[in-house]
Amino acid sequence: MTINTMGIRGHWSVPHVATCARHEHPLIVLYRDPHATARYDNAQHLSAVTKSILGGELDRPRETPASFEDWLEDRLLSGPGPDWLSGHPLHAASVFCRLLGIALLRLDGLRLDHIADESRHSLYALGFEVAQGGEDAVRRALIRLQELVDTLQDGPKKTYPALYDRLSHDYAENPDYAPFRRILRDHMAATWPLGPGDELLGEPVHERRLHSVTTASRETGVDPRRLRKQLSAAGLLVEDSVLPDSWAVFDAAAAAPILRDLIVLVAATEFREIIGATRSQFDLLVADGVLKPSLETSETKSVWDPRAGTAFLTGLLRGAVQLRQPQHSWEHISKSAQRLKIGPGVIIRAIMDGQLRRIGNLEGRTGYSAVYVDHDEVARLLGSEAPPGHTIETFAKSVGAGPPVGLRRLILDGHTPATRAINPRTNAEQFYITTADAEAFHAKYFTPRTMANAYRRSWQSLRIELQQYGTGQFRRDDCDYGRIFLRDMVECCLGKPQLHR
Repeated sequence: MTINTMGIRGHWSVPHVATCARHEHPLIVLYRDPHATARYDNAQHLSAVTKSILGGELDRPRETPASFEDWLEDRLLSGPGPDWLSGHPLHAASVFCRLLGIALLRLDGLRLDHIADESRHSLYALGFEVAQGGEDAVRRALIRLQELVDTLQDGPKKTYPALYDRLSHDYAENPDYAPFRRILRDHMAATWPLGPGDELLGEPVHERRLHSVTTASRETGVDPRRLRKQLSAAGLLVEDSVLPDSWAVFDAAAAAPILRDLIVLVAATEFREIIGATRSQFDLLVADGVLKPSLETSETKSVWDPRAGTAFLTGLLRGAVQLRQPQHSWEHISKSAQRLKIGPGVIIRAIMDGQLRRIGNLEGRTGYSAVYVDHDEVARLLGSEAPPGHTIETFAKSVGAGPPVGLRRLILDGHTPATRAINPRTNAEQFYITTADAEAFHAKYFTPRTMANAYRRSWQSLRIELQQYGTGQFRRDDCDYGRIFLRDMVECCLGKPQLHR
């Protein structure tokens, strides 16, 4: 006589499990309830579906577990195995497999929205097939994804969909994901020609370490074909390299003397293309004295030095945040200037002088066309009816202090000054951070962003060193003030930075 009974396995509650390895049956949802108390009343809910379960109405065709599910089952039963992936926390390793699987869809010309919801669990297996081979296999996959992109304009978020974004932001502070962040970071640092204005896993790039033939051509004005021959002759580039110009990289410091000797002055049209400006934008920058030709002559049109264009963009984009879309108060420099009826040069000089801190670099664009400013900040500083300083929210965002509630609590508890003034728009009194208030804040505190900018190092490396000294975020009486660190404590551990703020 066969007796049918029901049971529950703990493995089924793990979010990464989609099939019962013992019964080879896909897991299905028996019931949903928005209220936690009622949701966990299994007796109540199971009694309502018992008949359907025993009658086989909820049975599904059996599925052979994928290799990822076999690995997951073994780990849940026996603990970590000897393989590389098992050397990492279970949840982080599983999430990494899924994120890598999403990125690998590009090898078949697919995106995540091409995959039906009921089939998306297969992404775990897709990523696992690579990840089980260890770091070298992951790096080879990253290179294959990179080879699908001819130019770097789309950026890493489109080159490594979901994977780059999650490791850069969602899991940036989670130590369980640090090994996976390191793999992606090291790979990009060794193969991507990143310069000021770019970011590397959420951290701004302050100096260029690698050039590509494309970036060096843009900086020198030399034709890429001629430049490639010169670099190959100097032993800086593999002569038979089949990589396209945008991915053929070489050491920027080692090539600096050669590139300096190859500088070619270019015409205004070519210079505009180098800095990524329209003709009208370029003409306004020249009229405002922001850009000046290297030669004052009428005998030739080639009077513009490409290095001046590179220096111009570097100054604008150093420390800029990456923007997916220009939402809220983000505006291009030219548009912000137009709204305030001032020249773009006024805004640009304020950026170069450090008066404006909220600078954005729009994804999908390059050069001057990608440079955005926070119009509210510009209006506050340069507008005719501007408030006396930053709002708490704007200042917290500009320095990377975390949610503004922490900064507000810091002010209310008397740990940093702020100025009460009337908001010219709402006519209500509120706190503002004036220039003097900001200077007082920076004299006493660091945030991860200002610390990274001051020490010219990634926040992740700084955090590890601070943790070794036992230095954490500033607290008083267990009050959480956000991502704020006492400057004296940081400098005691790391030494004084050569360049502050």
